[in-house]
This record gives sequence, C-alpha cells and structure tokens, in this order.
Amino acid sequence: MLKRILTALWGIPLILWYIHLGDQIFFILVEVIACFGLYEFYNLLERRGYKTLKLEGIISGFLYLLFLYLESRWAMRIFLPLLILSIFIYELIKKEHSIIEVALTFLGFFYIPLLLGYLIILRNLPLGEQIIYFIIIITWVSDSAAFFIGKFFGKHKLAPSISPNKTIEGSIAAIVASAIIGLIFGGIYYERYFLPTILGIALGIMGQLGDLVESMLKREIGIKDSSSLLPGHGGFLDRFDSLMFIAPTAYYMLYLLRLL
Repeated sequence: MLKRILTALWGIPLILWYIHLGDQIFFILVEVIACFGLYEFYNLLERRGYKTLKLEGIISGFLYLLFLYLESRWAMRIFLPLLILSIFIYELIKKEHSIIEVALTFLGFFYIPLLLGYLIILRNLPLGEQIIYFIIIITWVSDSAAFFIGKFFGKHKLAPSISPNKTIEGSIAAIVASAIIGLIFGGIYYERYFLPTILGIALGIMGQLGDLVESMLKREIGIKDSSSLLPGHGGFLDRFDSLMFIAPTAYYMLYLLRLL
C-alpha cells in the first residue's frame, strides 16, 4: 500500500500537468502508456507460449498514434488498412508465425493503441482538456471506490472465475461514484445534470468492464500483475485498463448525448 501511495503522489500530478500542457506533451504521454502497455501484453502472451510479432506490433502502435496525432482521418482511413495488409503479406512470405500468433499481434494493437488513441481525439475537441480531466478522474475515483468498498464491505463476488477479489458492492460503488462525477461535471460545464450523469454511469460501467477484461487476460496467463514497472500498481495495463474502455465510450457517448 505504501508503494501504491508513493507512486500516486508523483504520478497523478505529473499526468494532470501533461493533460494541461496538451499538444505534443500529451501525445508523448499517450505514446508511452500505449507502447509500454503493448510491451506488457506481448510479454504475457510469450509466457503462455505464443511467439507474437512484438516489435512489429509496438512499432505499428507507435506509428498509428503518431499519424492520429498528425491527422486523425488519415490514420483511420489509410494507415490502419495498409498496416493490416502489409503485416499479412509479410507473414505470408516469411511464414514464421501461425495465424493465431498474427491474430494475437493484431489483438494487442486493437486493444491498446487503437482504444487509447481516443484520448488524443478527445483532447483536441472543444472542452478537450476538461473532458480528459473528467474521464481521468472518473477512472481513478471509480477504481478507488470499487477497491475500498469492495475490500471493507464487499460480500458478494462479481465474477469469481475471472477476478476473485472483485465484488458486486464494489462495482456498484464505482458506478455510483462515476454518476456523481458526471453530475458535477455537467453542472460546472454544461449547466445540465441528467445527460452528464448518464454519461458518468456509462463510463463507470465500461471502466468495470475494462478492468475485468484485463483480469481475464492475467487469469488466463496465471499471474497477478502485468509487470512491476509501476511500484504498488503493477504495470501499465493494470493501471490504465479501465481507461482504455472509458476513452472510446466517452467519445461516442458525448456525441450521442449531444454534449459536444
């Protein structure tokens, strides 16, 4: 717990400062999270016996986020199809990896940089800085609510076959906390309460789902943390798993609810 608190004491202010600076600094932050996340993901698969295209996957993720930062439409419409086609052609020629290993390489790309790329898109929207603060705070607050309420009051297991420590009580606390953050966010920036609260609830639910997906992966591999790169927090996947599901949900829900 001490390591967890110490890491948070320097990590949280640093992340908030990078969000405020925006532009290249924020882009670099997202790149670091994505590349280390991919590195951890492919290492987990290697421990399971799969020989993924680790280097190609990490480089592809880096380039995708770079092109997304430079021009989002180009990244989505041109780079992504070309990337998929080129890797398949490369593997058809060399035949060094099974189709499952190629598919798992792509899974890492779609799971991490593709989802985290929505942070870059969101930061460039009107109220982009405030929106990023909003989803980051929801991620942290909901995770903390789930952890502490689940630890001290949780009695009913949420998904014992995936994550034995997660409880229904903790999950409900996370969603309620997210709804409160949405209510506050809506009152400050929109002078509206109902729709931002719905947004908060949706993000709280998706954050829980993102956490369960990563827990399922670790359960399959048979480990507790994705790495030890962040003392007290495990790895980058452990810390940002909820955010990877929250960011794209926030983007589409903001448009759906006409909050942009």
